[in-house]
Amino acid sequence: MKNTLKVLFVLILLSYSQIIKGQSTPIVLVAYYSPTGKTQEMAEAVAKGAASKEVEVILLDIKDITEAELLQADAIILGSPVYNANVAPPVLEFINVWPFEGRPFKNKVGAAFTTGGGFSIGEEIVMLNILQSMLIHGMVVIGGEETEAAFGASAITGEGDFLGKPVHELFLKKAEGLGKRVAEWAIKSKSFPR
Repeated sequence: MKNTLKVLFVLILLSYSQIIKGQSTPIVLVAYYSPTGKTQEMAEAVAKGAASKEVEVILLDIKDITEAELLQADAIILGSPVYNANVAPPVLEFINVWPFEGRPFKNKVGAAFTTGGGFSIGEEIVMLNILQSMLIHGMVVIGGEETEAAFGASAITGEGDFLGKPVHELFLKKAEGLGKRVAEWAIKSKSFPR
């Protein structure tokens, strides 16, 4: 009888911890690489858009992110500058060390943002490459709120009227919209099986 009560108590504790875990605040991780500071400006706008009482937002440079933080996140929004129409090499290195065994990223929400020095320099390609990597990990990927942000949020930072200035408000608004949409989906995703 004593052992049965112990087993029953343990089962109740495990059930309770699963209920609490399912009701916990979703975590949105906004991760970025930004050697010039422009991608960081976009990351800050993404985090601002995601911020609400219903989610916890963590904003970090990729070099400061631990595996535990990646695993704990319910959503990951990843930003990279464009490097020769490609994802920046440090961002690829970051993605390449994501754990694969047991598919721990399955059903996490994923999204992308980027900054490029000029028009048609590879912003959409970079976002699609990030999203492809997320899909390989079983993540559910989404774009921004507007048609013009279908693949995520992007900014032009080094051509024409955008040269030598902070990131333009137009692009920051799209980044905020992306963050808001991801946060909404992170809340919904808490009910997805993992």
